[in-house]
Amino acid sequence: MKWHVLCVAMVACLLAAVSAFADKANERDIEKWQGSWTAISFETDGKPTPADDLKKIKLTVSGTGYHFQNGDFSEHGSYRFAASKSPQELDIVVGDGADKGKIYRVIYHVEGDRLTICLEKDNQHRPREFTGKAGSGCVLETWQRARL
Repeated sequence: MKWHVLCVAMVACLLAAVSAFADKANERDIEKWQGSWTAISFETDGKPTPADDLKKIKLTVSGTGYHFQNGDFSEHGSYRFAASKSPQELDIVVGDGADKGKIYRVIYHVEGDRLTICLEKDNQHRPREFTGKAGSGCVLETWQRARL
């Protein structure tokens, strides 16, 4: 009986350590995302977004909240990070508009002032690799931190 209690205690400690590691990873990445971002490139199933259209796309992140703008289109919502996964995962929770409550399952990578996001167009699955090539069904977004 003592062996079972010891095993349960060890598992509980291990789960607490894993949770603390995940929380720290999320905090680090939340900090990396803060600020304003401009779109550098979007490739949707092999089709690049024209440069003039990219100029209209902006992203602002504050805490875990976001504001996405594309011309006259504006959307607010929140992010749920899973930074300790590989590749890093993010759920984008739409907070307003026609898609309110919708959750986009994406993968991301942030390095310095460059952010890469990949999502599946039909949002059925979370992508497993960063691609926007034809036939992938994915959107590959590259963002650059805006210089003020």
